[in-house]
Amino acid sequence: MAKSPVFSVFTVCALIVAWSCDTAWAFESYEVAGVAKGDSLTVREEPFDDGKPSEWKEVGRIPADATDVLGTGRSKRVDEQRWLEVSFGATRGWVNAKFLEGADGFPDLRGETFRCSGTEPFWGVTLGPNGGEYSTPESRTKLTMDRVQPAVGRPFPLLYRLTDANGRKVRATVSHQNWCSDGMSDYDYTFQVLLSDDDNLHEGCCVIER
Repeated sequence: MAKSPVFSVFTVCALIVAWSCDTAWAFESYEVAGVAKGDSLTVREEPFDDGKPSEWKEVGRIPADATDVLGTGRSKRVDEQRWLEVSFGATRGWVNAKFLEGADGFPDLRGETFRCSGTEPFWGVTLGPNGGEYSTPESRTKLTMDRVQPAVGRPFPLLYRLTDANGRKVRATVSHQNWCSDGMSDYDYTFQVLLSDDDNLHEGCCVIER
């Protein structure tokens, strides 16, 4: 299968402006693109507004032929550029999105752990293959995993069927979005969670713990 730029999977953007479009990404699995053979892609500390890339500390480098760059699902725009939070081996930091393409196919994310949160009121939930935890500023509740279920015939969204410490059934659906915003920061997220029990429905944004 031929390599496809990330934007071609989810949106229709003209090629000349494709990397400036606010598009969703290909399930956070990338390969390096547009970097000369023998060179490498610089990984930096988190970028900040009104700064230049040369001012952001270098934390590592990714070879030009790397095909296993993993994103957390978190990004931000700085000036006219989109920066993605990624991990490569033991290196974790931020890279310019124009140097990444979505890898072939869609990975199975059932084995990953999602860390999700929402505001007003503040809450969080961690969802992993073996269980999770729901938290507020005042408490934490362990969640036992009953089943992780992808959509029929598709790798996404994922439906988590859980039971809390009191025996109540909890459902969480993690989906891929264009973009999820926490409403409080400059971050954009490509994963959204809908969390519900018999009494409440929460909506928030997620990153993959990597």
